[in-house]
Amino acid sequence: MKVKIYIKGDHNMNNIITKEQYQALKETGLNFATIARKYLTESEIKAIPFQKVLSLEPEEGGSIANYSSFAYWIDQTKKKAHEEAAANIEVLQDWDKLQAEGATLRSGFVLLGVNAGAKGIDLKAAEGTETLEHFEMFQVRSIKSGERRQPIPSPIKYKNALMQNEDDKEFYNQAVSGTYMTDFIKGFPTSYGPDIKKAMNKAIDKLNYDKTQGEEFYNNFCKLFGEILKNELNLLGGKTHTLIVMGKNPKQNIVNDFLRRSGLDKEFRIVNISHYSGTPKSTALAEELKEAFTTEELY
Repeated sequence: MKVKIYIKGDHNMNNIITKEQYQALKETGLNFATIARKYLTESEIKAIPFQKVLSLEPEEGGSIANYSSFAYWIDQTKKKAHEEAAANIEVLQDWDKLQAEGATLRSGFVLLGVNAGAKGIDLKAAEGTETLEHFEMFQVRSIKSGERRQPIPSPIKYKNALMQNEDDKEFYNQAVSGTYMTDFIKGFPTSYGPDIKKAMNKAIDKLNYDKTQGEEFYNNFCKLFGEILKNELNLLGGKTHTLIVMGKNPKQNIVNDFLRRSGLDKEFRIVNISHYSGTPKSTALAEELKEAFTTEELY
């Protein structure tokens, strides 16, 4: 019998993302329409106000790379947050620039959020762009809102939490930096995770489903995006073994529910850490990150 034991150990684990895998993220679409029809009827698809961006071609802003990023931030000095983010995005979008910076991109551990929702895309639309650029997700730290800039939480907080002492800096550079980041749900018209269930309940009412039908509908919705996520991770060589859910409480976090309903909780190890939009102390967050990222499988 194969038994999984998780212990502290080596972090390389043959999960380094290659140039070909990196490029595949830019060139591969979600294949949303085809996958959606595997799990939902036409009436069910129409009942959910999916964003049009889901059906765009990769070159139009509908590639996997428009919904994901990496836990990688180059050191910037004397720049405002949005200028720092812009410089970082420029590097993330160019493989040669990443190599010049000495960056290592990794896929063994994946930081997983709730949804690439409405807020960021709506704010981008206000700037005249309807979609996020390649690997811009999780990087934009503020965006123009009228004459001012509106701040957007960023997972750069994870890096900052590990920059407090030399040992943690080394751990960040060797184990965390370059980790792939993505969301379970793509292109769903909500700004916050809990809004997803509310929107689904509205669709259930619209379809006049009873409780049993509603549960099946919701499960199939999760299986749809579970398959899209699985396809996404397969682009990275299928090396992912741990999904690190951004949201501390697994009993309350909607991502854990999605993973259970989709069946992916049986395929991956699931770990929860505090969300970067919260206010955990940096010392506590650093300990959470070290615990989440210092595991490997033995058989």
